[in-house]
Amino acid sequence: MRRRTALRVVSAAVGGAAVPFSSASAPAAARGRSMPGAPVARWDFDERAGAVTREAVSGSADGVDHVFADARFKPDSDPVRRRGVQGRALYFDGYSTVVCTEGPGALDLADGLTIDTWIAPYAYEHGIDGKPQALVNQHDPDARAGFLLGLRRFGQIVFQLGFGTALIEVRGAADQPAAKNRWTHVAATYDPAARQLRLYRDGRPIGIAATPEQDPVPAAGEPLLIGKHNRPTLLNGEFHANMYMGLMDSLVVRPGTLDDATARDEHAARVAALPGRRVPRPDLTPDRARYDGDRHRPQFHLLPPWHWMNEPHAPVYFRGKYHLFYQHDPLGPFWGQIHWGHAVSTDMVHWRDLPLALAPAADSVGPDGCWSGSAWVDGDRGPVLFFTGGDDRLPHRQRTGLAVSTYQADRDTDLPTWTMRPEPVTEAPAALPAGPGTAWAEKFRDPFVWEEDGTWYQLVGSGIVDYDGTRVTRKYGGTALLHTARRPEGPWTYRGPLYRNDLATVPEPGEVWELPVLLPLPGPRGRSTGKHILLICPWWEGFHPDAVKHTYYWIGTFDKRAHRFVPDHEQPREFDFGEHFTGPSGFVTPDGRSVVFSITQDRRTEQQHAQSGWAHNAGMPVSLSLLPDGRLGVEPIAEAATLRGERLVRVRNSSVEEADRRLTKVFGDLLDISAVIEPRGARTVTLAVRACANGAETTLLSYDTAEHRFQIDRSRSSLDPDVRKGVHGGSVELDGGRLKLRVLLDRSMLEAYVNGGSSLTSRVYPTREGATGLRLTAEGGPAQVVSLDVWRMNGAWGGAVAPASYDPPRPTDVDALPNHDFATGDLTGWTVVSGTTFGDANVTTRSDWGWGGPFYQAETGEDPGGHHLWGFNPDAGGDDAAGVLRSATVVLGGDGVVDLLVSGGNDPENLYAAVVRADDGTVLAKATGRGAEQYRRVVLDLAAHIGERIYVEIVDRAAGGWGHINVDDVNVPVQRP
Repeated sequence: MRRRTALRVVSAAVGGAAVPFSSASAPAAARGRSMPGAPVARWDFDERAGAVTREAVSGSADGVDHVFADARFKPDSDPVRRRGVQGRALYFDGYSTVVCTEGPGALDLADGLTIDTWIAPYAYEHGIDGKPQALVNQHDPDARAGFLLGLRRFGQIVFQLGFGTALIEVRGAADQPAAKNRWTHVAATYDPAARQLRLYRDGRPIGIAATPEQDPVPAAGEPLLIGKHNRPTLLNGEFHANMYMGLMDSLVVRPGTLDDATARDEHAARVAALPGRRVPRPDLTPDRARYDGDRHRPQFHLLPPWHWMNEPHAPVYFRGKYHLFYQHDPLGPFWGQIHWGHAVSTDMVHWRDLPLALAPAADSVGPDGCWSGSAWVDGDRGPVLFFTGGDDRLPHRQRTGLAVSTYQADRDTDLPTWTMRPEPVTEAPAALPAGPGTAWAEKFRDPFVWEEDGTWYQLVGSGIVDYDGTRVTRKYGGTALLHTARRPEGPWTYRGPLYRNDLATVPEPGEVWELPVLLPLPGPRGRSTGKHILLICPWWEGFHPDAVKHTYYWIGTFDKRAHRFVPDHEQPREFDFGEHFTGPSGFVTPDGRSVVFSITQDRRTEQQHAQSGWAHNAGMPVSLSLLPDGRLGVEPIAEAATLRGERLVRVRNSSVEEADRRLTKVFGDLLDISAVIEPRGARTVTLAVRACANGAETTLLSYDTAEHRFQIDRSRSSLDPDVRKGVHGGSVELDGGRLKLRVLLDRSMLEAYVNGGSSLTSRVYPTREGATGLRLTAEGGPAQVVSLDVWRMNGAWGGAVAPASYDPPRPTDVDALPNHDFATGDLTGWTVVSGTTFGDANVTTRSDWGWGGPFYQAETGEDPGGHHLWGFNPDAGGDDAAGVLRSATVVLGGDGVVDLLVSGGNDPENLYAAVVRADDGTVLAKATGRGAEQYRRVVLDLAAHIGERIYVEIVDRAAGGWGHINVDDVNVPVQRP
């Protein structure tokens, strides 16, 4: 694994040198049709290893760029390759894999153009910004020049060719897409004689479009990109959209024109040459081994094989197997294009991946997303899925839908295949009455469904508002809307709000409830108590500092006759102390336990998600009960113990000091820790996990006997300044004078369960390889360890777990740039060279910018307040102010690698942070923003300039929208005198 050296800062427009197609002078109408000639370029993707692919005509080796070519959190690895139609094929991962080349050299577009390839898509993109997923392109849409072959929504094949005055597009028939999970041969041609663009699918014509009389115009200066759009939309300041996901084999560019007969004959000849005269079935199964060695990726918690995950939902037991589904973007580690992932287990802790269960489809309730929902077994038909369908064509955009499996036909208890019904199940019409106002029709999602005594019940998360026909005029709070029916398909009868919070007096549950769950609460031995728990996640329309951090609950009684929930306590209670447990989904197991699954948000930046290739994971499923004193009981399910491997330590009836001595020989980042401790005279008892021997990194779990408080302290959990830290906790009473503690540690994942009634879920991201130690201490008096056991944990997905990989340490014999992170709260150590945009007022501790999300400024022990330089500050000039700010002059030392946080506008000529050689004013490297306020870490390799005098200059010469730059944590290795 190499350290990331120079992180390129580019706009959505991808630059690069290119050899353009040559253009003929004779008009197209004067030319005759010529059949396709010999290829001018051909990529067979037959390589078995390495990060290059060979272009067969020229023999050149083109680089395959992908996220793990220079990996940030794991060892470097090759792009994914699989068996192709013939030989091998290259797997494009949907967000990072791209081949960039100079193009196929001289090609006279006026004589015709033919491009063909084999593709096997894994997932379709939504069509972000109206742009296709590019298979191959060398085009400039602004200049209406060049070509693109790609896919629009739901796999519709398209071909674009620019004529200077127009960019002409031919679309294949909507019912003839490049189908997912099978090989399709796609061919596009330009016929200058007929003045047509034509498309072929498996040798058959599927689309035709007329072209102007003038010649096509090549996209001079543009690179030829395979798998990525020449002008991709930038998402969240980090991700390039409009990229292809799936396998590609044998991409060919030829001069001349393909006609119907030739297309048919060529395809027949291709198939005839294959073994058995059959096109093979593509292997598109995502491979978890791609992440082997990732130091932060959990190993015994549920998470997708790759990319983005949010709430696990719809847990259901059927014929010996537990099924769990989850929100998933298969195209990258970011929110969007929501599908349902699917995993199956026999014990809720050991899992197998199954094919995607639901995907956005044109003929479904959810063409724009299949969002959260639930499941219930409908007799011999098997489980049915209720989901939130997103449809942007509708005024309210959200409604609930139904999907059924093919179990009745195939009797496959893995339930690998699902079909969405085209009719909605429930909708929220305008002015649906809901207590003091009406249901917020645009916020109508996350159905939770169960059947009881022949009646089907459905809760849908929403809010209660006043609406004047054009806008919301008042918000009353969140709610769960209750519907009933006699069968899953309905008709469903609306029964009103199950319960609601009053935003004015109980604001914590938010303006809208997401993911409502109503479950019976059994007693400690599984007996019925007549009580239920209502769990919800709060949601706010605008940015809110508590968003996606909390789950609240009420214990009470479900009145089935009145269709209402009657709480035992008006004030909601927080389910978990750690601000990472959200997205609850639950069910009742065959043995009568009420079990809840959750998502554990990882709180990483968009850049960290892009660099790691995955985002978020599920928490350990927990079993809920009603304790004898009326409190909620929360414990990891008993099956979690089956993940245990070797016992590393066993202590009984010992002093804390002796137990700590035993722990000095225990190390691990995959552990199950169980302890019973009597604090006795101690003021605090602390368990340190993920600890370095020298204490440089450590995470503290402690109990304060005077405050009756259990908490996690992550102040020193990581030396990475881009990692979220802080202290979180809550009130916990001892149980008969004892602290009973269960800790599950899974790389970055940490869950603590205290005295059977409280939980704390958190994330830690150590950077040191040695941050795997354990310590146990007591302060203020003696404490007794009744029992202490530590087990090493096995993975949840079978096979051995690859050890975590870490970066080599950087030089430590260096100084820092004075006030490199603005920790003084002003510009001490910096000089305003000119202008008014930079001043002490621009140094702020604001964590968000008021109209959006978090800055994610640096968090270090030296600057716990999180100071940073906000170039926009509306009280200090805003976008229109300009100026130049300069650091102290220093001598570059260490390894010569400079890194800093940058955000704001994207204007590398007028808006940037630069490293400048002091002796002659030469700019050695610079970085600009990406049109986003959230910081991203930029790394500049200046090893060639070690020993030179340099300074950092922050320049703002831009005005208007995004006319500002933000900077923080400028790390320059400074040579000591």
